[in-house]
Amino acid sequence: MIFETLTGQLSIVITIAFGVLLIVLYPVINKENKYFAWFSLVMGIIVLLLLLWFTFGNEVIRDLILHHGLQ
Repeated sequence: MIFETLTGQLSIVITIAFGVLLIVLYPVINKENKYFAWFSLVMGIIVLLLLLWFTFGNEVIRDLILHHGLQ
């Protein structure tokens, strides 16, 4: 039980970090290649939106978050 919770939390943290990394790299990549920079920015936003959609789109997870918070 505890390992399933830790695995779930760790996968969420890794997904958030990956999405934010793609967004933060936009100014650095923009100096070299504008198309790849825009691709990185768009993919970072898509990753974060998909994470939010999968998290809050699930009725059970949404109910648990609303009643118990992010403990």
